[in-house]
Amino acid sequence: MKLVCTKKNLNQGLITASHIIGAGNTLPVLNNILFKTDKGRLKLSSTNLEVAINTWVGGKIEEEGELTIPARLVNDYVNNIAAEKITITTQNQTLFLEAERAKTHIKGLSSDEFPLIPKAEEKIYTKIEGKLLGEVIKKVSFASAFSETQPEISGVLFFFEGKTLTMAATDRYRLAEAKIELLEEVASPKSVIIPARGVNEVARVVGQGPIDIYLTDGQVVFKTEDTELLSRLIDGQYPDYKQIIPKSFVTEAEMGRNEFVQALKAASLFASESNNIELDLTPQNKQVVIKSQSSQTGDSEIRLDAKITGQKNSVVFNYRYIIECLNNLPDEKIVLKAIDSSSPAQIVPVGRDNYLYIVMPIKI
Repeated sequence: MKLVCTKKNLNQGLITASHIIGAGNTLPVLNNILFKTDKGRLKLSSTNLEVAINTWVGGKIEEEGELTIPARLVNDYVNNIAAEKITITTQNQTLFLEAERAKTHIKGLSSDEFPLIPKAEEKIYTKIEGKLLGEVIKKVSFASAFSETQPEISGVLFFFEGKTLTMAATDRYRLAEAKIELLEEVASPKSVIIPARGVNEVARVVGQGPIDIYLTDGQVVFKTEDTELLSRLIDGQYPDYKQIIPKSFVTEAEMGRNEFVQALKAASLFASESNNIELDLTPQNKQVVIKSQSSQTGDSEIRLDAKITGQKNSVVFNYRYIIECLNNLPDEKIVLKAIDSSSPAQIVPVGRDNYLYIVMPIKI
């Protein structure tokens, strides 16, 4: 292999490819990035056997070749050298990097040891706007859970129907659901479960512009102009979460999202033992009263102005479950809807109906 490329492009490609590589891999080659010339560009590939990334870097290819190189080492080295252009060559399982004032030799492993990354299907299932997809993923995926006994909830549900993609995630204590418009209508509805890590990687690598989505029985591929991410699918039936979404509520409180977050963070200082905070919703006073107490540090009571309709209510929540939702929403105002101290509550943004968050209260 011999090629010349800019440090900027190589550095960005290495960052994209190396992110999924974790520590302590039993197979040494899984710690490596595959360097391979491909149709006039340098292709960088990585995998953790659940998620795989291919990204292409522009350059001048003078000789074809391929070799796997330790990801962390080559990433850190390229990031720290002062250079505009880098010449890459390979010989006898060694990668040579030469720049204006630096050169290094990095020992690698044969590409024959690198796991085979399946190719995407030829036919595109649908398209979606990349930036919007990344934003919506962040609003949903945090609610998933790592579970060896229930692998289904370790993933995010993607349900394609018509021109709508519905995403949902739950850990049995909370649920986030969002809807996003597709750029192309799907020929037939399809429901798949994608591991949460793969979904979060999609949010990291997609940029602006359309994303092509390919679906097979065992994997999903998200493809941009320069990068593709492949993830295995989780087998199994996703929980029928629709049945736990309440049809009606007895109390609704509309308030500023930022003000609510600040009040919850302040109250959480006195909830260190249990993470529990109590919300008193009082229509007459037009206030949400946030209460917390600790036998070690003391107690707190914070009053927050709100537009409250319905009955007086009091509910106890794990404050972390509320804050995680609010931190992932850009909206200025939200509505908290409650039934009683033992029924699911709901948080929705004001002015749009494409997102909802369900959270179970803490029974005292």
